[in-house]
Amino acid sequence: MKSAAPGGVSGQIEAIARRHSGKSGFAVLGGNREAYIDRVALADFATKTLDVQYYIWSADTAGLLLADRLVRAADRGVRVRFMLDDVTFKNRDSATAALAAHPNIEVRIFNPHRNRSLRIPEFLTNFKRLNKRMHNKIMVMDNSCAIIGGRNIADEYFGLGESFNNRDLDIAAVGPIVREVSSTFDEFWNSESAVPVEEFVREKPNMDDFRRQIVELRSNIRPERCPFPIDQDIAQLRTRIDAIMNKMVWARGEVLFDSYESTQGRDAGGRMDRKLFAVVAGAKRDVRMEAAYFVMRDRAIEEFKRLEDDGVDVRVLTNALAGNDVVAAQAGHSRRRAQVIRAGVDVYELRPDAVALLSQVAPQAKDSRAALHTKAFVVDGKTAFVGSYNLDPRSAEINSEIGLLVHSERFAKQVGDFLDQGVRPENAYRVTLDPRGKTVWQTEIDGETRTWMRDPETSFGRRFMNGLFSWLPIENQL
Repeated sequence: MKSAAPGGVSGQIEAIARRHSGKSGFAVLGGNREAYIDRVALADFATKTLDVQYYIWSADTAGLLLADRLVRAADRGVRVRFMLDDVTFKNRDSATAALAAHPNIEVRIFNPHRNRSLRIPEFLTNFKRLNKRMHNKIMVMDNSCAIIGGRNIADEYFGLGESFNNRDLDIAAVGPIVREVSSTFDEFWNSESAVPVEEFVREKPNMDDFRRQIVELRSNIRPERCPFPIDQDIAQLRTRIDAIMNKMVWARGEVLFDSYESTQGRDAGGRMDRKLFAVVAGAKRDVRMEAAYFVMRDRAIEEFKRLEDDGVDVRVLTNALAGNDVVAAQAGHSRRRAQVIRAGVDVYELRPDAVALLSQVAPQAKDSRAALHTKAFVVDGKTAFVGSYNLDPRSAEINSEIGLLVHSERFAKQVGDFLDQGVRPENAYRVTLDPRGKTVWQTEIDGETRTWMRDPETSFGRRFMNGLFSWLPIENQL
């Protein structure tokens, strides 16, 4: 497709939003295809600005294709601001700095290692600073439309990964709330921790360097690995934008985020976990949660017990050991799992062969395993949260996070339907305790109930590492 964004899309979105009395519009993006194509649409329809903030942006099929769209937007005159955390930004300083030579592209790296070649020694000697990561995930077009949620930009978040793929959830948002999302971006962008990528190279690149880097970027793209129709014409992409606008739920929403100052230990009141805890603690009927990393500490378990005693049903879906990409986080969950179950919580873990996810992966990913990356919950069928916040100590106290809290029964039902899908037998194990207090996993396969007395579909080595991590005093880092 010749990427030439027609004018007026942002203005039309804003005109529609003005008709809804100050409310914002929200649409669930649950499928891999729509989550990716909608990001392409934002890039292709931008006429003024694109603000992009991610924890991970990989140089794979998904990452390169979308990076190319940002470059094409910059060529049209769009100002592109691109902020990445440094946690996985390795060996890409020169290539990225060359892209930033474009007059309309700026790239900043958040909380970077200053010694680019000796990252591990620097991390060990400067742990307090480098342990704090920017986990935010947002993309904003023209301050009029935003995508926010759990997905990073890499193959495994869009069903393209050959080894594993993530079940995940995003929200498209329009209306007044988008400017609030943009202000959080500005806060981090203008902070002393956001360092221009040019500072990490010896000589500042010029446009010749940019042109050479674009040739290399495009030569590495393998569009045959992406089953989504990326090269759609403008009319097709416009149809997709219209479809999103038609399914918008107009409601009151809140941007919950960790202030930059809170990440530096200077604003304890700026942490979003307090607000989330209060929302869950105020439940009257039920709480449905889905979290990739679910590491509950005593206070949270006590609150679950109180909710159950008050007649509130609490349910959570998290990763199984077979699917979790962070064994240490799984160990934290395993260590507390029995306590959580005794507190009355219904616990489910995603099957590595979950039909809901693997039915929508690319052909090369048909033998991949399913993992969970969603961060969402619904309270009393009235309030829904979707964002980057995991239910673990790292999200609560160390990383910066962001998400949207939407007050709408209609929207909560849509998020709730997604969460309910995840716990169906073809997608998850139900985890309980037997009379002796031993953990039991159950699901249905081909109409028959299957039971395990140890983590299903795992090797001895993986279970050993899980057990080892569970004994280490690292819970506050998980």
